[in-house]
This record gives sequence, C-alpha cells and structure tokens, in this order.
Amino acid sequence: MEERVELKFLIHPADYHHLRRQLELFMDTDEFSTHDNGYHLTSLYFDDMYDSATYDKADGVEYHKKFRIREYENGSRRLEYKIKNGNLTQKETLFLQPDLEEALKSGDWKRIETELEQPLLKNFYVAMKLNHLQPKIYIHYFREIYTFNNNDIRITFDSNLEAGTYDYPNQTYKLLEPNQMIMEVKYRKHLPTSIKKVVLVKNYQPIPYSKYLMGWLKLNNWGV
Repeated sequence: MEERVELKFLIHPADYHHLRRQLELFMDTDEFSTHDNGYHLTSLYFDDMYDSATYDKADGVEYHKKFRIREYENGSRRLEYKIKNGNLTQKETLFLQPDLEEALKSGDWKRIETELEQPLLKNFYVAMKLNHLQPKIYIHYFREIYTFNNNDIRITFDSNLEAGTYDYPNQTYKLLEPNQMIMEVKYRKHLPTSIKKVVLVKNYQPIPYSKYLMGWLKLNNWGV
C-alpha cells in the first residue's frame, strides 16, 4: 500500500480563491476532473455493529482503519481500505463491477466468495464475517484537485459536504458552514518549498477532521 503524509485544514472560501489562482499557475488538474477542476464524490463507509471505527476516531486513537466504497461522478466505483497513523496514511484500492459492489453492500457471501483471490476483497470479507461489518453512512461532496510531480503531491479542496445514512440515503444533512471548506495536502516524501510558500503562507493549523466522524455525529444528533 502507498504511504503518504496527509494534512487537513479548515479554510475560508476567500482563502480558497486566492490559493486556487496561485496553484493553477504551476500544478496540474486531476485527469478525471469533469468540471471546475474536480468532480462529485460519494463515499459509503462501513463499520462494525459497535461503531468501533467511529469511537476510535472520536477518542483520538492515533492508529485506525476503515473500509469504504467510493463512487465517482464518471460512474466508476472502488473499494478502499485506509489505514491512518497520525498524519501518515496508507490506502489499498480495488475497482468494482456493479454486481460486486451490490454484493458488498448487501452481504452476498456467495458472490463475494468468487473473488477472494483479491487480497483486499478477502480482507473485507473476513471483516464482514468476524466483525459484522456493515454499510453505515454516505458522505457526498465536491472535490477540486491539483497535482504535482506525477501525482506525488495532491492538494484538494472539498466543499458542499453532506451526510446521509445507508438506510435513508436521500435524507442528507450539511456538515460545513457556508464559510468553510476543507483543504487537504497530501505528499509522499517531502513538500517542495514552492508549494509550502503557497499553501502554508498563512500558517493554517492542521486539524484532525474526519468526514465520516462528522457525518456520524450529525446523523446521531451530537450537536454538530
């Protein structure tokens, strides 16, 4: 699995527009962008019957992991397994056919068992069997993406975050205030000085923001 440093910042839209104008001068846009240098995303997060991944994140556990199915605006879907240890992340992915995606959501063991030569799918299957892994929460948002040095460095801006439960996917709730956006800075080895001068010039403070946790808190009426 690839390992990256991942930093998140809560920024104001005015800062976003300023940053965007500068990043467009020397960074590339993501090859899968459909409009406005980005695309809409939906992530379906899985957790066990005790919401262990949720409580680990809420309790500030440095090492935690999660499964999700990410759905892209162009129609592609993939299963992702993400491990996070502080600011370091690792991610393993597998592109899904529609029938396999549906099997993962519904717990169709027979269909999943035909694909167990895939290590990620086998890992997911074991978690479903042993830990009663279930689809829990949808997170919808728009992501604008800039890349540098063959995708070694990615800077993304996430906006219009909404959360909904798996059982009631069309009943969604906004997660950010109108004057808020999330900037994520991801890199494998080091962040070049030229990029630091642009994205960190205002000394933005990294935050331990989790879209899944914030969605869970909102949907469970925890005052978010």
